[in-house]
Amino acid sequence: MRRIEPVILIAALGFYALSMTSQGLIPYLEKSLTRPETVTNVDGNVVATPHRTAVENVGRKVYIREGCWYCHSQFVRPVNRDTDKWGPVSQAGEFIYDVPQMFGTRRIGPDLSREGNRRSDEWHYAHHWDPRAVEPESMMPAYSWLFATSAAHDRAVTTFLETYDKNHDGRVTKSELDAIAQKPANFAELDVWPLNADGTHGDGIIDMHDYGPVPTDEMVGVEAYMQKIGTSIGDWRTWEAWPATHRSPTNEPLALRERRGKTIFELKCAGCHGQYGNGRTTADSGTSTNFNTAYHFLNPQPRDFTSAAFKSRTTPSGALPTDEDIFRTISRGVRKGQIMPAWGYAADGHSLPEQDRWDLVDYVKTFSPRFKSEAVPEPIQIPTPPYLSVKEVPAALIQEGRMVYRTLQCWSCHGNAGKGDGPSANELVDDWETPIRPFDFSTGAFKFGDSPADVYRTFNTGLNGTPMPSFFDTILYPREAFSDLNPWKTQVKGKAMFTEDDLNELQKYVASLPTSADMEKMSEADKQAFADKRRWALVYYALSLATERGKQPEPSRAGFTAAR
Repeated sequence: MRRIEPVILIAALGFYALSMTSQGLIPYLEKSLTRPETVTNVDGNVVATPHRTAVENVGRKVYIREGCWYCHSQFVRPVNRDTDKWGPVSQAGEFIYDVPQMFGTRRIGPDLSREGNRRSDEWHYAHHWDPRAVEPESMMPAYSWLFATSAAHDRAVTTFLETYDKNHDGRVTKSELDAIAQKPANFAELDVWPLNADGTHGDGIIDMHDYGPVPTDEMVGVEAYMQKIGTSIGDWRTWEAWPATHRSPTNEPLALRERRGKTIFELKCAGCHGQYGNGRTTADSGTSTNFNTAYHFLNPQPRDFTSAAFKSRTTPSGALPTDEDIFRTISRGVRKGQIMPAWGYAADGHSLPEQDRWDLVDYVKTFSPRFKSEAVPEPIQIPTPPYLSVKEVPAALIQEGRMVYRTLQCWSCHGNAGKGDGPSANELVDDWETPIRPFDFSTGAFKFGDSPADVYRTFNTGLNGTPMPSFFDTILYPREAFSDLNPWKTQVKGKAMFTEDDLNELQKYVASLPTSADMEKMSEADKQAFADKRRWALVYYALSLATERGKQPEPSRAGFTAAR
């Protein structure tokens, strides 16, 4: 009888050799295919997969330690159900530095493959401190041990607010401080938010950001890691198309639509905006410290609907928005990667049927009596953009926009390069006396859409409640409006804003402008065409300043410091 041992030995060696060849040798020889260190970005270019920073690696270790991967997967499969909801299909090169990989098998929570830049730093902090604060339906546990608190400091701040916040809006502003005979001795100790670029603390007011939980180094790491996931392919998110049609007439009673909207609002929106639309835990506006948990983190803070001061509109400056304006904001969100999500865009992780969004419009309007007492004016007309992309715009029109930008003194807030660092940048406050930073055009992350028509709308309607005015009427400036160039001779820290060459260029531009008498001779059609040329020139120049579009943002503490 033949012995079986040699057969078993040969079979064992054969299977061992097969496994080594298939799992070791072939992958090694073909590692450019099986373990690529590159990805194909959204522009179709092959780029190197970026390494994680030390802070991001700390966050990944905490993510693993806390078991976040139990509920969250990190892999978008090549099927419509995944790509419609989460974004572009995952690429092998995206996981080259992940050991272990966290593809996951369950999706109790959302898939996080494309989480990076989907939300702001502040949103992530609020979400980890109290998930229900920003997602009322969330089942995620709170990770409060990733934050530091100081009961003594918080008591001191809330006592200060209750004592000096006379209008009970949750902040003690500069005008309220001016009304105090002597600024309290402990003011500097209480004003710890934000951490400024020069290392100092505070913004000169006391508000709900100055008390409450502060993210620890581990939480900062988690936030940085979350913002990195899925970003190696670039900025793949797009704005939803502009709603092209007006709201269709309906025979349904308004009260019915408002009731449906109330249900949706309390499930989806109340976490940030508050059940009563005022960002507070109660309808009472006579208390200084009854704001939602989210208000302690989010900046800018969620819209207080009771004031009806809507930024994104097609109506003139200061006016109420149309129903379509509110619908558009709900559907498209506010700025990619920020707090307000796009509820009509499934790939942003949220989706509401169209009827639900119209019902929300009706309910949001119930928070302010202005919608019953004031008429909504006709929207401004937004003409067809002469060019679909800034890449198509002639250099002469960009140069015209540059001169309009300088003539209208946009640089005083936004800076010469559009980085939001103009000489007035540190002095701006909104209608509630809250410090507000000018927009940084270089990021390209426009708040209400980045198409030429979107930017045209913002420039010509202004942003209600902020220092940003409408330029719709002021765009027709005549030559005699500039009798001298003294405003352009501004110096910042002893350095001139404009060189002599810049001033000479501006002088020549002013000399070429039509006079008021010239404009009076124009027909209305010619005057409209002349104004629109300037408006579009300014739009395309602003878009041309987006030199850092898609750049990975630096992780931050969102202004929170360990000082408290």
